Amino acid sequence: MVQTILPFGEAMFPEWISVLDRNYESDVHRLNQNLKLKGDSLLDPSVPPHTFVGNIDQMVPGDCILLLGINPKRNHDDKFQRVNIDLPMNSISEYRATRDSIALQPLWDFQTKYFLLDERNRTYFNKYGDWLGKHWFRDTYDLYEGNKSKQMVCHKHLVEVDTVQYFSHKTGLNPEILADLIQTDTALKTHMKMIESIIAKIQPKWVQVTGKSGWVIIERLFGIGDFLDVNPGEKKGTEIRMGHVKIGERVMPVLMHKFFGSMAGVNSNVEKELVAEAWKKWLALRI
Repeated sequence: MVQTILPFGEAMFPEWISVLDRNYESDVHRLNQNLKLKGDSLLDPSVPPHTFVGNIDQMVPGDCILLLGINPKRNHDDKFQRVNIDLPMNSISEYRATRDSIALQPLWDFQTKYFLLDERNRTYFNKYGDWLGKHWFRDTYDLYEGNKSKQMVCHKHLVEVDTVQYFSHKTGLNPEILADLIQTDTALKTHMKMIESIIAKIQPKWVQVTGKSGWVIIERLFGIGDFLDVNPGEKKGTEIRMGHVKIGERVMPVLMHKFFGSMAGVNSNVEKELVAEAWKKWLALRI
């Protein structure tokens, strides 16, 4: 049967479908072994891959940010079961039976409309919507009030992806081993091709890496030129690293910081302001 794929920019794109169409159970078992994972750090083979969230089809190129995490968190509540297991499994199963990309439409709609939905992770993403809106997307931020401002900044200006597309309860990925595998493992290479396609489409102002375990991977695989370490605060949680990366054919600034809202990371509003000002200063020197 002939595979039907709509053009990228109008709907789904082939690199996204390639990630979903893999045997993710087999991929996860292999990666768990090669990454030497144990206990709560094991990737879960029962959960389909997380690819991206964000309105990539309607995002204005150059007017957005790519947020890059390490890997998605596995939860065990009803909402997680519904949107992270049942929805993608049903869509993928129908696609494999028909080879028609229209079967993936419910999943596509969920991912591209994610920041408008009740199922979105408000606690996590509101921090970034607020931070980005106040400092870089004020026009959008000021159109709304309260949490709606944070939500709409994310919807109009943010796409989120993870370095590893598979879920675990806790993150225990060895960055050096993972950096090696991204260059050799077919599942991770396929996922990275998808990220390259998203970057080519949305042309982000910068890549923002959250969580220190991702720093080594991004700089080692994609870093170009010199990187600068700065700590604008008074504790280790406000350490940041800044430079440039080339992912696919695009060269972009990259900001790497520790988790927002974490006691060991960028926790208070004052600390977020300090990180923002340090990043603005670095960017201004490179214009």
